[in-house]
Amino acid sequence: MKQKNAFIQNKVEIVEDRNDIVWAMDENYKLTDFNTSFSALLERNGSINAERGIDLKEVYKTSSFFNPCEQGCARALDRYATTSKHTFEEDGKIVVHEFSFQPFMNSSGDIVGCCIWQKDITQEINNNHRLLDSERKYREAQQVADVGHWNWDMTKNEIAWSDQLYRIFEQDPKVFKANYESLMEIIHPDDRQAFDEDVSRCINNRGPHDIIHRIVVKDNEIRYVHQKGRAYFNENNEAYRMSGTAQDVTKEVLSNHQIVEQNHELQNFVRIISHNLRGPISNLLMLSKIYEWGKDEMNDDIVRKIEHTTEALDQTIKDLHLSLSLKSADKEKFRDVSLQAVMKDVDGLLAEEIVKSKATVKTDFSRVETVFGAKSYVVNIFYNLILNAINYAKDDVPANIQIDSEETEEGIVLKFSDNGIGMELTPEKERKIFDMYGRLSGATVGKGFGLYLVKTQVEAMDGKIEVESSKGEGSTFIVTLLKSL
Repeated sequence: MKQKNAFIQNKVEIVEDRNDIVWAMDENYKLTDFNTSFSALLERNGSINAERGIDLKEVYKTSSFFNPCEQGCARALDRYATTSKHTFEEDGKIVVHEFSFQPFMNSSGDIVGCCIWQKDITQEINNNHRLLDSERKYREAQQVADVGHWNWDMTKNEIAWSDQLYRIFEQDPKVFKANYESLMEIIHPDDRQAFDEDVSRCINNRGPHDIIHRIVVKDNEIRYVHQKGRAYFNENNEAYRMSGTAQDVTKEVLSNHQIVEQNHELQNFVRIISHNLRGPISNLLMLSKIYEWGKDEMNDDIVRKIEHTTEALDQTIKDLHLSLSLKSADKEKFRDVSLQAVMKDVDGLLAEEIVKSKATVKTDFSRVETVFGAKSYVVNIFYNLILNAINYAKDDVPANIQIDSEETEEGIVLKFSDNGIGMELTPEKERKIFDMYGRLSGATVGKGFGLYLVKTQVEAMDGKIEVESSKGEGSTFIVTLLKSL
């Protein structure tokens, strides 16, 4: 019996420094050993003090916390080691404990007792629930975005796909064995070389893997996939794996193709119309020049109206041509553009308007002196925004225009502020004033083509334009352009 008790005591002492509750009993349900956590638990539950030799059957019956032990100990004494989980309410909170019942046998193989190990696994259960919830949300996010994750073990040449990736590539995860060769079989034959070269470039140059390519799925359906990823290297600087994402971008690519086709058709339409109208317009303008004015007042008025209408039509065609030419800007010719040099050109172009309107134009290019783009575009942007401020000045209040430059994370920001009439700006109005022939107000003279040209030229230089305005307080146009290289 002494050997039996010593054996059990050694088992209990191993976990004495843990928070787990451990105790042992003999075949008669007499307590033979326990740790301090067990003793504390008995006190909290209002049971008798923990002492060797007490009858545990009474404890198991009187305390709900120990209820699972009666059946578990009976099975352990019958030579069956068991484990079970049970839920309790403790201090107003739900807790989960795991019970392990281990039989003890002597050297003859006779059952001499059992050891009970009770462990609080509430945190573990909660962590598992959170993990499962995160995995569920991750799968849902992949389904919504139509994007999947992949990991390529280059040593084993095995590729692990997320569930969504199998759906994108229309493969059965139980049948399809993903590796580099099987992936290449799905990629469109005309895109395989480009894909392979991009992977090699990613590994050799340690750059990003970023490519849009076609895949051929069931029934020879062609889809467009955007692959992004990176390579990982071991201590010997050898690439051992790659991971990344793949997104189905078929709708976006096909939409872009459709837009490109529509743009081409629009450009051809404008060229054909302008070509067919050029001759008649020139003839009408020439006839108005040779018309003998002053003989008939009514005819003079009619011819004058024809002349003005023809000139307006001629200018409209020129505007359309200019708009089309801006959209196909040659970015290879972009250079650093001095803002001071731009203002010098604009001062010359607007000298008459500035003097006539008594406008004041002040600049501060001390923080940024250059932008990257086409000088003619930048000159036109300055010209139209300054002229716009002059045209929309308050009655009897000369325009006061301030132009500042600064550098932000987005690029070079140019701000054109004025003290003009301003407007109550809504998202819809902000969009419309940059449309072709859109205008801030119907009370001023002009076709409203200037702001459309400004927006077109800003976007041709990969920039953006925004406007802030309050009625009666003026407007601020904010132009963001590329930083100088």
